[in-house]
Amino acid sequence: MIKYNFHSHSEFCDGKEKLEDYINAAISKGFKAFGFSPHSPLPFENEWSIKEENLDSYIKTAQELKNKYKGKIDIYTGIELDYIPGYSDDFEKITKNGRFDYRIGSVHLVRIKNSPETWFIDGKEEFFFTGIDKHFGGDVKKAVEAFYMQTIEMLQTQKFDIIGHFDKVKMHNKERLFSTKENWYKNLVNITLQEIKKQNRIVELNTRGVYTGKSNEYFPSEEILYECKKLEIPLMISTDSHMPEQIDNHFAEAYYMLKNIGFTKVVTPFFEAEL
Repeated sequence: MIKYNFHSHSEFCDGKEKLEDYINAAISKGFKAFGFSPHSPLPFENEWSIKEENLDSYIKTAQELKNKYKGKIDIYTGIELDYIPGYSDDFEKITKNGRFDYRIGSVHLVRIKNSPETWFIDGKEEFFFTGIDKHFGGDVKKAVEAFYMQTIEMLQTQKFDIIGHFDKVKMHNKERLFSTKENWYKNLVNITLQEIKKQNRIVELNTRGVYTGKSNEYFPSEEILYECKKLEIPLMISTDSHMPEQIDNHFAEAYYMLKNIGFTKVVTPFFEAEL
């Protein structure tokens, strides 16, 4: 089992420790590769994204670690790009001059049509539910559709390598307001998968929701992973770690899940590994 993680957050955004602490943990656990992916800067105050003025320091620190630990572990400098129409910069503008080795594209805030407001799907549980009432008149189908349509728009208009936790809209729901087994929901997922296939993006099997207790299943779900297999969409495993001790949480479980589904390899932006 080749161990790696390309979705991680440190003190530069909403993670907890220094970059080197993650590398030391990765080496101790026998990792082949490790990548940093702070949340990209946003033009409004928030508690989770890296500040524009700290980008150079992040890149410099990561480069120093690449040199220091060369031969022990492969280190990559990435970024998780937030797509919010009208707010976030074009991904190419943020990643110009080859500053980053790879890019994760994600949707955490859904822009409300004809409004400056957003629906935060990844914040506190109460905001998830009150947002559906406030912004969509309690119409959960309309809310979920807005999330997936924004995801598809990101796929069609932005350049990135990996799509992050693309069914995360289900996280706080836990089958309460809607069921992921309903046809309308499956249709939205299938449309999104078709666009992922068309745009040749890598899907991450993100384990964070399960090991934090925020979700009953991985992002994406096992059912969706079977669809990815049918469509021959490349898969990789990510733990979306926010602390060094989380860098391999549920990695083995995810590994064997992919193997049992029938995947024969994982595909990262830098290497392929047999399962």
